[in-house]
Amino acid sequence: MTWIFPDPATRLDAVAAWLGLFVETDAGGGNVDTLDADGGNGDTLGTDGPAAAAVWPAHREPASGTSASGSATSGASALPTISGLLVALVGQSRATEVGQGLAGIRRLTPTTPHAYLHFAAVAPEQQRRGLGRRVVEPGLRRAEQAGLGVHLETTNQDNLAFYRQLGFEVSGEVHLAPDGPTMWAMWRDPVRG
Repeated sequence: MTWIFPDPATRLDAVAAWLGLFVETDAGGGNVDTLDADGGNGDTLGTDGPAAAAVWPAHREPASGTSASGSATSGASALPTISGLLVALVGQSRATEVGQGLAGIRRLTPTTPHAYLHFAAVAPEQQRRGLGRRVVEPGLRRAEQAGLGVHLETTNQDNLAFYRQLGFEVSGEVHLAPDGPTMWAMWRDPVRG
């Protein structure tokens, strides 16, 4: 996120707004799995929010013209577009640079129907307690039941080992030019042996 939102003074709010719009879009027709700090369903929490969350948009079909740069809009007309919000947050010039960099993701996207793990997050103070695995597993089971492989991307090299433990392998790598990070695509086969 430091690449997309370089200003540390506004980064947390910008990330919350931008990723929040992705989650709102993904949740329509998809699944959001949450856990509280004790590993229970995160929906039972009060104002603290979940300790871990995994966001799974509806199953992905082969590319249908939707831009990986986030220029697609949701079916909910009350929401701003993802690209429009990015322009509002960082300006047109930076949004264009980010969009061009994110366009490299298209080369990593599978051409077959698949499940997509868009986000997986664990609160920093709750990490290394197994919550990440537990919050991702329901989506993996849904994908297995549907006979789908699972695709994800990450720019955090430290995440590769975690996802490998869940049966993923690196399926591609791209540098998000002009000044972005490396992004790894990972794939988990639909049938596990």
